[in-house]
Amino acid sequence: MAAKHKSGSTQNELVQCDLEFPAFQQQLADMESAAFDALLKKIETINKMTWNQIYATSSKGKEKRGLNWEVLPDQKTASGVPIASIRITDKFRIRVMRDGVFMRCISLHPDHDSAYKAQGNEDI
Repeated sequence: MAAKHKSGSTQNELVQCDLEFPAFQQQLADMESAAFDALLKKIETINKMTWNQIYATSSKGKEKRGLNWEVLPDQKTASGVPIASIRITDKFRIRVMRDGVFMRCISLHPDHDSAYKAQGNEDI
C-alpha cells in the first residue's frame, strides 16, 4: 500500500484501481471484447494519474472531457462512503468509490444512465 504524506493526504499519489469486487468481476467476465479493451485502456490511464488530476478532468456541458468524476446523489456503500461514477466512453460509465489511494470499482454501466439508477449500499 502506498505511504501517506505527513498530512495524511493521498491527493498527489498515483491512483490504484481495484477491480476485485465480486459483482464487478462477474460483469468483466461478461463484457464484449471492444468494451473490455476500452475499459483496460482507461484503467491504464487512471493508474498513471493522481486524485488531484482525476478531479481536475471533471467537466459538465458540451465540452465534456476526461473521466468526469461525478458523485452520485443518494448512493453510498453500506459503510457510508459516497459512490461516484467515471466515464469510460461517451455512453459507458463505472460506479466507483475512493478509499485512500484506491479507486474501488463497484459496477459497470454500458448504458450510462443505469449508473444513476443504482441503489448503492454495496458491502465493500
